[in-house]
Amino acid sequence: MGVFALSVAALSGVATWGRHTLLSLHMEGAEWWNLFFAGLTLAFLVATVAVGLPAVAGVWVILPIAAFVFAKKRDALVPEDRRYLSGKGAATIIADLKAAWKSASGPSSEEPKLSLGSQFKALVARVQAAANKGKRATVMEAPPLNDTFAFLKKDGAVAMQMMTEGDKGDGGTVVSEKLCNARDVMLAAIRREATDLHFEPHEREYVVRVRVDGVLRDANKLKSIDARGVISSLKVVSDMDISERRRPQDGTFAVRVGSTKYEVRVASTPTSYGEKLVMRLLRSSGGIVGGGLGNVGLRPPVLKQLREIIHKPYGLFLVVGPTGSGKTTTVYASLSEIDAHQHNITTIEDPVEYRLENITQIAVNSKADVSFAQILRSVLRQDPDVLLVGEIRDRETAEIACAAANTGHFVFSTLHANDSASTVIRLLDLGLEPSLIQTALTAVLGQRLVRRLCPKCKEACQPPEGLLKKFKMKPSAVPHIYRERGCDECDGTGYKGRMGIHELLVMNDAVRALVTQSPGINDLKKAATESGTLTLQTDGLVKVIQGETSVNEVLRVTTN
Repeated sequence: MGVFALSVAALSGVATWGRHTLLSLHMEGAEWWNLFFAGLTLAFLVATVAVGLPAVAGVWVILPIAAFVFAKKRDALVPEDRRYLSGKGAATIIADLKAAWKSASGPSSEEPKLSLGSQFKALVARVQAAANKGKRATVMEAPPLNDTFAFLKKDGAVAMQMMTEGDKGDGGTVVSEKLCNARDVMLAAIRREATDLHFEPHEREYVVRVRVDGVLRDANKLKSIDARGVISSLKVVSDMDISERRRPQDGTFAVRVGSTKYEVRVASTPTSYGEKLVMRLLRSSGGIVGGGLGNVGLRPPVLKQLREIIHKPYGLFLVVGPTGSGKTTTVYASLSEIDAHQHNITTIEDPVEYRLENITQIAVNSKADVSFAQILRSVLRQDPDVLLVGEIRDRETAEIACAAANTGHFVFSTLHANDSASTVIRLLDLGLEPSLIQTALTAVLGQRLVRRLCPKCKEACQPPEGLLKKFKMKPSAVPHIYRERGCDECDGTGYKGRMGIHELLVMNDAVRALVTQSPGINDLKKAATESGTLTLQTDGLVKVIQGETSVNEVLRVTTN
């Protein structure tokens, strides 16, 4: 009888602990886990009456396995210091059991405490209702941030503020289901540290995808009616026309989760199955930008050289690479190292992506026919010391930027080019005079982003023979490098986070002499190498030897 009582107590305790954990963390599949715990207890009671002691033995086999699987799924959603399956897990388990017992002993007014039979019936009813009628649509479970979530307009005014859970807004007012769904979508993407969020229409549904560490991944599928409601809500806060679905539109807004702010760029376009919406999420408070160039991933010699360049009194500094290679982040990190109190710093952007204190930031307004070149001419009459031109897109903007660099201003800008050497060819193709490039251009930083190996699961392997030959190293000098494997911590990808690989070309007499000779790309690359520039691939392979990324990842981003 004592063993039976102990078994009932263990089942009841695990069920109470599981229910408390599911509610506090909003774990995926909560209904099914609750149903499992309640069903296991009910099955044990029935089996004990039917077969006696063998049922007791069976429950002590099944219960530890179920508890272990549940704890593993729970640990994937919490910080490392709060995990059960860790060195400090015992203290966490005791604390959570106390909280679960306290929660169970005092039922709330919203959800009264039920008997085992009533709880089992209620769970079955909720599961059947969810399957038959459909629950409120969410892409992924929102993170347990337990804070406020606010949609902000372009001017920073609060459009709507609510809690990160439930459907309550300021003053306890009920928020619409569409806005709650939009909030949950964005919270889930922010939790995964996604940079882009896609709503892609298909014949019968929408596929929601997130770009994490530069790679798109499917997140979930939504019914078309639910997805259209989310898209309409996001278009409203972006100041876009919700009735217009036949033409492309774009807009911007911001969200604030607690004290962290994210700038959001929104673009919609019509497709054969409906309207597609893509959002770019940019963390504008803190992060890499606030930490300066030291957080970008530059090797120490390049970092030292670059810091000397950006503090020059005049010149043109370009950061080049394809879309999504982190050019804007590097430029902003450079600006954050310049004393804004002693310099008049002005930026011209389309749109403004990061907010920096004590800096004048101006957004290009294409609808009002106000371009980079027009704003740049006006800004030059406002006594600037440092200028940031968001992107050089045409000859007019390039000429004005070079003229500003030649008249006592330091100009930062970005350009779409494959590498630092091809930047000179790109400027010549825009129609710039070679003499203007010679005198204005100070340095070019080529950049790509590579994924970092997950520190939890990366595994050692023998370095390829070609890698050692490239650096003229003996096999004993590099006993092993690391490669990706995949685990729960990194969603099976083998990578977690990203870092930059760079090549810095500083204009010297040899490179400047080539500019006037209609140079070929090979001539420029040779001159750059002779001046000490390491290629993007070489910089990436250095980081492979240091154990920060893999050969496959470097080849992925540097092979044209």
